[in-house]
Amino acid sequence: MSGTDEQGSVPLLQVSRGRAQILLQRPEKRNRLEPSDLEVLIDHIDAIEKDRSVRIVTVEAKGPSWCSGYHLGALSQGERPKFGFGEVCDALMSLRPPTVAVLNGDVHGGGTDLAIACDLRIATSQIVLAMPATRIGLQYYASGLQRFVERIGAAATKRIFLTAEVIDAEELLRVGYLTEIVEKNELDSRLDGLCESISALSPNAVSLTKKAIDMLAGSSPDLQQIEDNHVSTTRSTDHQEAMRAIREGRPPQFLID
Repeated sequence: MSGTDEQGSVPLLQVSRGRAQILLQRPEKRNRLEPSDLEVLIDHIDAIEKDRSVRIVTVEAKGPSWCSGYHLGALSQGERPKFGFGEVCDALMSLRPPTVAVLNGDVHGGGTDLAIACDLRIATSQIVLAMPATRIGLQYYASGLQRFVERIGAAATKRIFLTAEVIDAEELLRVGYLTEIVEKNELDSRLDGLCESISALSPNAVSLTKKAIDMLAGSSPDLQQIEDNHVSTTRSTDHQEAMRAIREGRPPQFLID
Protein backbone atom coordinates (compact mmCIF):
# COMPACT_ATOMS: atom_id res chain seq x y z
CA MET A 1 0.00 0.00 0.00
CA SER A 2 1.37 3.43 -0.84
CA GLY A 3 0.23 6.95 -1.49
CA THR A 4 1.18 10.61 -1.45
CA ASP A 5 -0.08 13.83 0.11
CA GLU A 6 1.09 17.41 0.26
CA GLN A 7 3.81 16.46 2.74
CA GLY A 8 5.28 13.62 0.68
CA SER A 9 4.87 9.86 0.64
CA VAL A 10 2.99 7.93 3.31
CA PRO A 11 4.61 4.80 4.80
CA LEU A 12 4.98 1.89 2.39
CA LEU A 13 4.35 -1.79 3.14
CA GLN A 14 6.05 -4.54 1.16
CA VAL A 15 5.86 -8.28 1.91
CA SER A 16 8.28 -10.76 0.39
CA ARG A 17 9.55 -14.20 1.44
CA GLY A 18 8.09 -14.00 4.93
CA ARG A 19 9.40 -10.51 5.64
CA ALA A 20 7.14 -7.47 5.94
CA GLN A 21 8.93 -4.15 5.46
CA ILE A 22 7.37 -0.90 6.65
CA LEU A 23 9.24 2.00 5.10
CA LEU A 24 8.97 5.64 6.25
CA GLN A 25 9.35 7.92 3.23
CA ARG A 26 9.63 11.57 4.30
CA PRO A 27 13.40 12.10 4.57
CA GLU A 28 13.05 15.82 3.81
CA LYS A 29 10.83 16.14 6.92
CA ARG A 30 13.03 13.87 9.11
CA ASN A 31 10.40 11.15 8.59
CA ARG A 32 7.92 12.85 10.86
CA LEU A 33 4.48 11.25 10.91
CA GLU A 34 1.43 13.16 9.71
CA PRO A 35 -2.17 12.37 10.78
CA SER A 36 -2.69 10.41 7.54
CA ASP A 37 0.43 8.34 8.25
CA LEU A 38 -0.97 7.06 11.53
CA GLU A 39 -4.04 5.65 9.76
CA VAL A 40 -1.85 4.08 7.07
CA LEU A 41 0.41 2.50 9.70
CA ILE A 42 -2.57 1.00 11.53
CA ASP A 43 -3.79 -0.45 8.21
CA HIS A 44 -0.32 -1.90 7.56
CA ILE A 45 -0.15 -3.43 11.03
CA ASP A 46 -3.62 -4.98 10.60
CA ALA A 47 -2.61 -6.42 7.23
CA ILE A 48 0.58 -7.93 8.69
CA GLU A 49 -1.30 -9.47 11.60
CA LYS A 50 -3.69 -11.20 9.20
CA ASP A 51 -0.95 -12.46 6.88
CA ARG A 52 0.22 -15.75 8.39
CA SER A 53 3.09 -15.96 5.90
CA VAL A 54 4.88 -13.07 7.66
CA ARG A 55 7.63 -14.33 9.99
CA ILE A 56 9.40 -11.02 10.72
CA VAL A 57 8.64 -7.29 10.39
CA THR A 58 11.26 -4.60 9.77
CA VAL A 59 10.56 -0.89 10.24
CA GLU A 60 12.92 1.10 8.07
CA ALA A 61 13.36 4.68 6.87
CA LYS A 62 14.99 6.74 4.16
CA GLY A 63 17.40 9.54 4.93
CA PRO A 64 19.57 10.69 7.87
CA SER A 65 16.67 10.72 10.36
CA TRP A 66 14.88 7.44 11.10
CA CYS A 67 11.84 9.14 12.63
CA SER A 68 11.19 12.39 14.48
CA GLY A 69 7.76 11.43 15.80
CA TYR A 70 4.41 13.12 15.28
CA HIS A 71 4.15 16.42 13.40
CA LEU A 72 3.81 18.96 16.22
CA GLY A 73 2.66 21.59 13.75
CA ALA A 74 -0.42 19.51 12.99
CA LEU A 75 -1.01 19.09 16.71
CA SER A 76 -0.68 22.84 17.38
CA GLN A 77 -3.15 23.56 14.57
CA GLY A 78 -5.74 21.38 16.25
CA GLU A 79 -5.61 18.43 13.87
CA ARG A 80 -6.82 15.31 15.63
CA PRO A 81 -5.92 12.06 13.88
CA LYS A 82 -8.25 9.07 13.92
CA PHE A 83 -5.55 7.14 15.79
CA GLY A 84 -3.19 8.56 18.39
CA PHE A 85 0.57 8.14 18.07
CA GLY A 86 0.57 5.94 21.17
CA GLU A 87 -2.09 3.68 19.65
CA VAL A 88 0.16 3.07 16.64
CA CYS A 89 3.09 2.16 18.92
CA ASP A 90 0.83 -0.09 21.02
CA ALA A 91 -0.38 -1.89 17.88
CA LEU A 92 3.18 -2.32 16.61
CA MET A 93 4.27 -3.73 19.97
CA SER A 94 1.37 -6.21 19.95
CA LEU A 95 2.08 -7.66 16.51
CA ARG A 96 2.33 -11.46 16.34
CA PRO A 97 5.65 -11.69 14.44
CA PRO A 98 8.93 -10.31 15.86
CA THR A 99 9.60 -6.70 14.86
CA VAL A 100 12.93 -4.99 14.17
CA ALA A 101 13.58 -1.25 14.08
CA VAL A 102 16.39 -0.73 11.57
CA LEU A 103 17.96 2.50 12.79
CA ASN A 104 20.19 3.83 10.04
CA GLY A 105 19.36 7.40 11.07
CA ASP A 106 18.82 9.54 14.16
CA VAL A 107 15.79 9.02 16.40
CA HIS A 108 13.94 11.96 17.96
CA GLY A 109 10.72 12.60 19.86
CA GLY A 110 7.99 10.04 19.31
CA GLY A 111 10.32 8.16 16.99
CA THR A 112 12.05 6.89 20.12
CA ASP A 113 8.78 5.24 21.16
CA LEU A 114 8.10 3.82 17.70
CA ALA A 115 11.53 2.17 17.83
CA ILE A 116 11.24 0.83 21.37
CA ALA A 117 7.82 -0.62 20.50
CA CYS A 118 9.74 -3.04 18.27
CA ASP A 119 11.20 -6.22 19.75
CA LEU A 120 14.73 -5.56 18.47
CA ARG A 121 16.58 -2.36 17.56
CA ILE A 122 19.62 -2.61 15.30
CA ALA A 123 21.49 0.63 14.65
CA THR A 124 24.52 1.98 12.88
CA SER A 125 27.23 3.41 15.12
CA GLN A 126 26.63 7.00 13.96
CA ILE A 127 23.02 7.41 15.16
CA VAL A 128 21.93 9.52 18.13
CA LEU A 129 18.69 9.78 20.11
CA ALA A 130 16.97 12.73 21.76
CA MET A 131 13.63 12.89 23.59
CA PRO A 132 12.64 16.57 24.02
CA ALA A 133 9.19 16.14 25.61
CA THR A 134 10.08 17.91 28.87
CA ARG A 135 11.86 20.66 26.94
CA ILE A 136 8.56 21.57 25.27
CA GLY A 137 6.57 21.31 28.50
CA LEU A 138 5.11 17.83 28.10
CA GLN A 139 4.96 14.77 30.28
CA TYR A 140 5.01 11.89 27.83
CA TYR A 141 1.85 9.81 27.49
CA ALA A 142 1.31 6.88 29.84
CA SER A 143 1.62 3.89 27.50
CA GLY A 144 4.84 5.27 26.04
CA LEU A 145 6.48 5.80 29.43
CA GLN A 146 5.32 2.36 30.52
CA ARG A 147 6.88 0.85 27.40
CA PHE A 148 10.23 2.49 28.13
CA VAL A 149 10.25 1.38 31.78
CA GLU A 150 9.30 -2.19 30.85
CA ARG A 151 11.91 -2.38 28.08
CA ILE A 152 14.92 -0.63 29.65
CA GLY A 153 14.05 0.06 33.31
CA ALA A 154 13.35 3.21 35.28
CA ALA A 155 16.94 4.48 35.53
CA ALA A 156 17.60 4.43 31.77
CA THR A 157 14.15 5.91 31.10
CA LYS A 158 14.94 8.80 33.45
CA ARG A 159 18.26 9.31 31.69
CA ILE A 160 16.43 9.78 28.39
CA PHE A 161 13.39 11.78 29.52
CA LEU A 162 14.65 13.87 32.44
CA THR A 163 17.75 15.22 30.69
CA ALA A 164 16.51 15.61 27.09
CA GLU A 165 20.17 15.24 26.14
CA VAL A 166 21.44 13.85 22.86
CA ILE A 167 22.59 10.26 23.53
CA ASP A 168 24.96 8.37 21.24
CA ALA A 169 24.70 4.78 20.03
CA GLU A 170 27.26 3.31 22.45
CA GLU A 171 25.38 4.72 25.45
CA LEU A 172 22.07 3.51 24.03
CA LEU A 173 23.53 0.02 23.70
CA ARG A 174 24.85 0.17 27.27
CA VAL A 175 21.47 1.07 28.78
CA GLY A 176 19.66 -1.56 26.70
CA TYR A 177 17.79 0.70 24.30
CA LEU A 178 19.69 -0.77 21.36
CA THR A 179 19.96 -4.49 20.78
CA GLU A 180 22.97 -4.32 18.50
CA ILE A 181 25.27 -1.86 16.71
CA VAL A 182 26.69 -2.61 13.28
CA GLU A 183 28.74 -0.62 10.81
CA LYS A 184 26.70 1.08 8.10
CA ASN A 185 28.09 -1.07 5.29
CA GLU A 186 27.19 -4.23 7.23
CA LEU A 187 23.61 -3.30 8.13
CA ASP A 188 21.86 -4.92 5.15
CA SER A 189 23.75 -8.21 5.41
CA ARG A 190 23.21 -8.41 9.17
CA LEU A 191 19.50 -7.72 8.72
CA ASP A 192 19.20 -10.38 6.01
CA GLY A 193 20.90 -12.89 8.29
CA LEU A 194 18.63 -12.02 11.18
CA CYS A 195 15.52 -12.39 9.01
CA GLU A 196 16.73 -15.79 7.81
CA SER A 197 17.43 -16.95 11.37
CA ILE A 198 14.02 -15.95 12.69
CA SER A 199 12.17 -17.25 9.63
CA ALA A 200 13.72 -20.70 10.22
CA LEU A 201 12.16 -20.95 13.70
CA SER A 202 8.75 -22.30 14.68
CA PRO A 203 6.36 -19.37 14.07
CA ASN A 204 4.00 -20.59 16.79
CA ALA A 205 6.77 -20.95 19.38
CA VAL A 206 8.22 -17.55 18.47
CA SER A 207 4.82 -15.86 18.78
CA LEU A 208 4.06 -17.46 22.16
CA THR A 209 7.56 -16.76 23.49
CA LYS A 210 7.33 -13.10 22.45
CA LYS A 211 3.97 -12.83 24.19
CA ALA A 212 5.31 -14.51 27.35
CA ILE A 213 8.34 -12.21 27.58
CA ASP A 214 6.19 -9.11 27.15
CA MET A 215 3.80 -10.40 29.79
CA LEU A 216 6.64 -11.12 32.22
CA ALA A 217 7.97 -7.59 31.73
CA GLY A 218 4.66 -6.18 32.95
CA SER A 219 3.44 -5.69 36.50
CA SER A 220 1.15 -8.73 36.81
CA PRO A 221 2.07 -11.57 34.43
CA ASP A 222 -0.26 -14.55 34.10
CA LEU A 223 2.24 -17.31 34.92
CA GLN A 224 -0.35 -20.04 34.53
CA GLN A 225 -1.17 -18.91 31.00
CA ILE A 226 2.52 -18.84 30.13
CA GLU A 227 2.95 -22.36 31.53
CA ASP A 228 -0.14 -23.60 29.67
CA ASN A 229 1.29 -22.21 26.43
CA HIS A 230 4.57 -23.99 27.13
CA VAL A 231 2.75 -27.29 27.61
CA SER A 232 0.79 -26.76 24.39
CA THR A 233 4.03 -26.34 22.44
CA THR A 234 5.37 -29.65 23.77
CA ARG A 235 2.42 -31.32 22.00
CA SER A 236 2.47 -29.16 18.86
CA THR A 237 3.10 -30.28 15.29
CA ASP A 238 6.00 -27.82 15.14
CA HIS A 239 7.75 -29.55 18.05
CA GLN A 240 7.10 -32.97 16.52
CA GLU A 241 8.53 -31.80 13.19
CA ALA A 242 11.61 -30.35 14.92
CA MET A 243 12.27 -33.64 16.70
CA ARG A 244 11.92 -35.59 13.43
CA ALA A 245 14.31 -33.18 11.73
CA ILE A 246 16.90 -33.70 14.48
CA ARG A 247 16.65 -37.48 14.10
CA GLU A 248 16.89 -37.25 10.32
CA GLY A 249 19.71 -34.69 10.30
CA ARG A 250 17.88 -32.01 8.30
CA PRO A 251 16.44 -28.53 8.87
CA PRO A 252 12.83 -28.52 10.13
CA GLN A 253 10.06 -27.51 7.75
CA PHE A 254 7.44 -25.64 9.76
CA LEU A 255 4.01 -25.24 8.21
CA ILE A 256 2.27 -21.86 8.10
CA ASP A 257 -1.12 -21.89 9.85
